Amino acid sequence: MKNLVKHFVLAAAVFGLATASANAATVIDFGTGFGGAGGTVNIGANITGSGIFIDTVTIVGAPVNNGVFDVEGAGVCGDAVGGCGVLSFDKNLNTIAIVGSIPQLGILAPINLLSGDLSGGVNVLINNGVTGAITASGFDNKARELLLAIGLDPNTQFAFFGFETAVNGQGTGSPYTAISTDITNTSVPEPGTMTLFGTGLLGLARSIRRRYAAKA
Repeated sequence: MKNLVKHFVLAAAVFGLATASANAATVIDFGTGFGGAGGTVNIGANITGSGIFIDTVTIVGAPVNNGVFDVEGAGVCGDAVGGCGVLSFDKNLNTIAIVGSIPQLGILAPINLLSGDLSGGVNVLINNGVTGAITASGFDNKARELLLAIGLDPNTQFAFFGFETAVNGQGTGSPYTAISTDITNTSVPEPGTMTLFGTGLLGLARSIRRRYAAKA
């Protein structure tokens, strides 16, 4: 049994490496930055967020223009220069979007920097009605202008995970104020790449089963 466990651990490690390799492309991370608390999160029959401050974007692994950049927009936030971009989402409508500009990348007017869905689900954790978080995941597309600015094909699709908006309602319940937001995106690997990894993992699973059966 110990050997079986070892094999399963090995399989998990291989899967992790495979996934990392498949996603070792571009990571785009939107965050609150210096924006501070702002925006509204409603939790009830539906779960929605609006006017949530997004003040930075971090780009890693792109062909060009990797780094940390200011996101500006209509949000009147802690960043006195240029304001903040704004995040909105709606569970029932299955939508999520970020509207803003990134002047350092040549995006001067606010546009839909991110448009996507919440197909991975939306979860709520509220502690005693005071503090908590909304987490979600799904797929999205980035603005053509943003992807061209970092040297990517404008049709590149992304998956976001680790989307978390911390909330603080001062004990009054919904609506809550968003106090910290982070949305990490990775470019989606080609279907052929995932098929190759899946085939390899299937073979590994069969090998583990044969070895365990021989020793049983």
